[in-house]
Amino acid sequence: MTTPTTAPDPPPGRAGRILHGYGIRLNGRTYTAAWMAAHTERTVRIHTRGPDTVEVSDAATGHLLGTARSQHPARLDPARPDSLLTAKDTDMTETTQPTPPRPDEDEVVGEPDFYLNLADARIVATEALLEASENIADTIEARAMSCIYGDAGLGKTFSVLAALKEVSAERVLLLQFRSRPTPRDIRQELFNELHLEGEPPSHPSEFDRLLKRTLARKPYVLVCDEAQQFSRECFEFVRHLWDTGKGTNRPAVLFVGGEEAYKTLYSEPALASRIYIWQEFAPMEADEVQRNIPLFHPVWADASPELIDYAYEEGAGGTFRVWSKITYHILEGMKRRDLKKVDETIVRWAIRRAVPHRRKSRRPQQDAG
Repeated sequence: MTTPTTAPDPPPGRAGRILHGYGIRLNGRTYTAAWMAAHTERTVRIHTRGPDTVEVSDAATGHLLGTARSQHPARLDPARPDSLLTAKDTDMTETTQPTPPRPDEDEVVGEPDFYLNLADARIVATEALLEASENIADTIEARAMSCIYGDAGLGKTFSVLAALKEVSAERVLLLQFRSRPTPRDIRQELFNELHLEGEPPSHPSEFDRLLKRTLARKPYVLVCDEAQQFSRECFEFVRHLWDTGKGTNRPAVLFVGGEEAYKTLYSEPALASRIYIWQEFAPMEADEVQRNIPLFHPVWADASPELIDYAYEEGAGGTFRVWSKITYHILEGMKRRDLKKVDETIVRWAIRRAVPHRRKSRRPQQDAG
């Protein structure tokens, strides 16, 4: 006879929920963090850890999800300087209301696009996305430089944009290049992203002074996507812009790219020593696929574990972009065949279209005689 396992008792603390207002409320104050984007509608326990900081844990398991800071500095009663720290935790439930945006934050980055604009796809709180959300929040808070790297199609850029989806669009400077850029290309792209008026300065030093002055006006987040395209000189140029900032006027920098980005940064001590957080994205393992794919798209919600395993083994693997592509083909195939439910036949057909399979080489015929 086996004893059923039960979840541990939830930790003491004030119960609450993270809502789409992107925060939680405690004692009349709103606490926010970028990682909360992946936990909306989740029931949590809130624990005060300082006048402006709370820890947030999963209400059912007690697992620490992360920390959040108040949007406004604490105003302590001089007669009771420890008033916020000694507030007794209760079981009173508080939920959030959407926080009115500040004038410069009317437009936010918004939801990232799924590959092929896959209809009905959902953001899944994978371990990698949750880790990226926390790392990005910490990078922004520290005004630091961090590197998120890994193979193509694993969801690096998607996770970064998901973590930034509630950040003011005016603060996020997304740099993307088709091929290997030069520092001159980065200057020009920043000029465009910052919506600077007039003609760009012709002399590099003058151009750099303009960028430094402008970057110091707001707490910008500089996202260098496809950073495997960056040369050492490009990384050094971004590092130079970051080095000359001071405190909260220094931009937070996220390098997002393939293995080559990691190798270039790590091989240069002056660059590597300035990277605050390194995060490597890896393909999902089979057990992660079983957990995440049914949540990713409704077509997989009722699929059997054996069918998901079959797709994993036959070519989908642990790469979200490949799963998006196969799912797109499955939806098209089901529509053409008027199918109501995914089955092995349609999965095999979709994989054959989406994943290249090398033809087996034939043995050369031997000469007669």
